[in-house]
Amino acid sequence: MLGCFGVSHARGRSSEIAVIVGLFGLCVVLWLLRGAIEPAPPPNVSRRGDVATTPVPSPAPPVSQPTVQTSPPRPEPRESPELRGPEESPEFRGNDAVDPCTAGVEPRFSSSYDTVVAQGITVAWSPGEVTNPRPYDVTIKPTAVAYLVTGLLAEAADLTGTRRRERLTVVLYPSKNDFVARTGIPAWADGLYDGGAVRLAVDPGTDLGVNTTILRHELMHAQLHTAVGCMPAWFNEGLAMYFAGTPPARPWVQMLRSPDDFDLTSLQASTLAHLPGDRAERAYAESLAMILFLIDRSGEAGIKTAVQTLAAAVRESPRAGLTLWERLYPRTRHRDVLNVLAQKVFGMALGSELDAVFTATVCCYGFRTVRAFGCRGAPARSDKTTWIDQSSSPHAVCRATW
Repeated sequence: MLGCFGVSHARGRSSEIAVIVGLFGLCVVLWLLRGAIEPAPPPNVSRRGDVATTPVPSPAPPVSQPTVQTSPPRPEPRESPELRGPEESPEFRGNDAVDPCTAGVEPRFSSSYDTVVAQGITVAWSPGEVTNPRPYDVTIKPTAVAYLVTGLLAEAADLTGTRRRERLTVVLYPSKNDFVARTGIPAWADGLYDGGAVRLAVDPGTDLGVNTTILRHELMHAQLHTAVGCMPAWFNEGLAMYFAGTPPARPWVQMLRSPDDFDLTSLQASTLAHLPGDRAERAYAESLAMILFLIDRSGEAGIKTAVQTLAAAVRESPRAGLTLWERLYPRTRHRDVLNVLAQKVFGMALGSELDAVFTATVCCYGFRTVRAFGCRGAPARSDKTTWIDQSSSPHAVCRATW
């Protein structure tokens, strides 16, 4: 009886195990069937709680494109007679700037010229290749010239304490001969400000195709015309020469070698247009010497003071500023100006010591800027009329006669 009970109990446990194994197998089959029936979730899906979210892909980095500089569209010709046919030659009689006591004019240039405009500066030039190019000649870079003009006008405004001129046209002629022929300006002049535009010839031997010294000179005229107005020629021309930087070496040496009683008031007219070329050279040199006298007395801040004096005079009457020199330095003689010039150039005042320098040979250096310019004496040479003196620093150009 007991043995029968043990056999029955063993069979019962085997049946239970079989049932458990069967149920487990059924669960596995059902799980596999579920995976085959339900579609797989889309890729890159993350589940947060009960909400499925798809990450937003990061934008691809932009592909850098080469910067292509294209010429700006040429302005449509205005319906005015001056843009049809060749331009007329304005009346200029030996001056590189318009009378500052007159109003400005509308800039004119040939309709065949290309133009570019940047920051209110219009550059107009004649398209085409350089005539008779030299090995290192360059073509004009008008956009760069426009930005250069903007910077130089800002520099001129800072020097004079005035507001920078916002709009200006610069006309570039293909050659010096073409520049002289089209403007009617004397051959000795390299640039022109005519009241509406700055005009000069292309210089293919420079980096941007323009002579920066000439450009600086004419831009100061343009800045002064709009910011100051009516002023004496000595201030207009002298300050333009100072801003340009090139010293008139030969006239200065001659002025100091043979001091005279030059009438400073002869430069208080508004323009030097009435002077012939030989007398104009002396007038320009005297004008710059007067600016140096002003700076010697008050530093460059004296230029701003002179501009303020001009503004106050103009409020009295339109041409009252022409007497600027007498307002600033009453009873100042020409010899006073020459003394300052002699100290600047030779490091000594007028007198016997300077006279002794002129008995030998005069050697000068620093021709690029007024600040660096200076002269000294050196022994004469019988074998040469022009040579380089390397006995002292800086090296200097020596000439038997200036």
